[in-house]
Amino acid sequence: MRCSVLLFAVTLTISGHSLCAADQPGGASFGPKLDTVYPTNRMVVDVTKAPYFAKGDGKTDDTVALQKALNENVGHHRVLFFPKGTYLLSATLTWPKKFAGHDNWGKTMLRGANRDACVLRLKDGTFTDTKTPSAIMWCGGFGSADWFHNHIENLTFDVGNGNPAAIALQFYSNNTGAVRDCRFIAGEGSGLVGLDLAHRDMNGPLLVKNCEVVGFARGIAAARAVNSQTFENITLRGQTQAGFTNEGQSISIRGFTSDNAVPAVSTYGNLLLIDAKLTGRGNAAHAPAIVNYNGGRIFLRDVTTTGYKRAIADMQTPDFAAAYRIEGEDKPGSLGPDIAEYCSHEATTAFPSPVTSLRLPVKETPPAEWEDPATWKVVSQFADDPEGKRDYADAIQRAIDSGATTVFLPNHYTTHRTVSIRGKVRRIIGISGYFNYGEEARPDFRVEDGDSPVVWIENFAGLGGGLEIDTKRTVVLRSVGTYTIQCTPRSEGGDVFLEDVVGDNFRFRKQNVWARQLNIENEGTHLTNDGGNVWVLGYKTERGGTLVHTLGRGRTEILGGFSYTTTAGKLAPMFVNDNSSVWSFFGEVCYTGDPFAVRIQETRGKATRTLSKDDAHTVPYSGRAAKP
Repeated sequence: MRCSVLLFAVTLTISGHSLCAADQPGGASFGPKLDTVYPTNRMVVDVTKAPYFAKGDGKTDDTVALQKALNENVGHHRVLFFPKGTYLLSATLTWPKKFAGHDNWGKTMLRGANRDACVLRLKDGTFTDTKTPSAIMWCGGFGSADWFHNHIENLTFDVGNGNPAAIALQFYSNNTGAVRDCRFIAGEGSGLVGLDLAHRDMNGPLLVKNCEVVGFARGIAAARAVNSQTFENITLRGQTQAGFTNEGQSISIRGFTSDNAVPAVSTYGNLLLIDAKLTGRGNAAHAPAIVNYNGGRIFLRDVTTTGYKRAIADMQTPDFAAAYRIEGEDKPGSLGPDIAEYCSHEATTAFPSPVTSLRLPVKETPPAEWEDPATWKVVSQFADDPEGKRDYADAIQRAIDSGATTVFLPNHYTTHRTVSIRGKVRRIIGISGYFNYGEEARPDFRVEDGDSPVVWIENFAGLGGGLEIDTKRTVVLRSVGTYTIQCTPRSEGGDVFLEDVVGDNFRFRKQNVWARQLNIENEGTHLTNDGGNVWVLGYKTERGGTLVHTLGRGRTEILGGFSYTTTAGKLAPMFVNDNSSVWSFFGEVCYTGDPFAVRIQETRGKATRTLSKDDAHTVPYSGRAAKP
């Protein structure tokens, strides 16, 4: 196996604005950034305006104002918008579970105008008792996984000085949800955890992308067995205990930079880590870069380490002091310093196959330029239709055909026919709204040929009728729920990007697909790849049925995730590989006693083999067809 050094030569998006590689968190520097601005709309709530009047001057205590804004807007599929400023806090901001006596189901976005200039800062000396840790913000949730489609973007959380019991953010979301383009900072004598995803059970599926954590005992904390968490382009530095800790979750990470005097990662459960640069300083010379304990499964690819005693060490407990004494088990490839590809467990194969990953080419999600809101076309809600029950098809189609390049759909909508995305429009933006809730009879949108080579569809909690792709244009779905994705022959050869997406039945046909945080929940076939290339970072599924069917000499690579098998485990094989190539690092959690009976069904030529749950696992599985 070859050693490979990761170069972070990528293009990122900060709230719709393109940044060069040097602008990545932890990169050389941040260049000028445009501010995020929305059109005036009742679904976009400016926290500095009536009735909240947060000051953001770094002197006035804004706790009461911001708590009132959260109490009155969380769960109403609105954006809480933070203009540039420093918002001083003296208590935890909490997301309410109910509003007006009704359950709150999430669907809330907090967004700053500019990450580095929009700061939520804790007063010095506020959270001092380490026996009772407290967060700047706690994002709520139910006792079940029904806290949907929550997003925090473009904000800095600063726990100030003299706050040793402080946690910056306790985030929670299910099915879809993301923390994007955020920064977490701990001052002198402050900080337990920067981003805490371990504070309650069933957190996820969710995405954390383009985030930086500076200081704290632990930079990012994950825990519990469900529901999977996906990370991309993460920078950690200056932690005192460990950079990233995982206690049992299913974790997928791509693009990870750690600069620390402590282990970069401590994990058990399932951890996939690719494209990482782990720099050790000081005492790190006596420690491993990655601690894997309690028999956890790990897969590493293209990981470079510098300044650590060894790359990987296996141990029984998460004893950080012991990590400096352990020699580790010298499995092939575990010593490092650089790791081209390493897996803690042998791969399952039905037929003779290379056990290494497919290494499908990876493309970044295309950045969407944030245009002047004065040029947007806004589809307003009928005054007498607060629930969006009247037919909006004609109004939305007129907006798309108006010549505007950005169409804003801030409400819930019903349409009685398919709306075509065509002409000059390049971006469709919602605010956690639903289309045709519960409908499954037709696609809500059909993406057709048009002027822009790329079409973005963003921030919809649910497209009840699904999406049809009828063009070779590149299509990007970002924080979207959609019943189905269907592709016509006209789409063959096109590119599709899915980022923080949930649905029921996705069928791709000779396309190139890149997915980050993909969640498909249905009985029956979940994901079909017919002759294309499908790359998934963090795939979570639910219920029974084939989770990936690859045919037509397609290539599918599943990098992390798991099946939450809740029904019909005997319905179908988990993976069906029909004369194609599949590689997975993918687990299963089942509490019903009905797990998948057949894990793998693979066909080579005319021969078919099946491997049961007692014969095989998919953490990892490799099935490689011969090249045509």
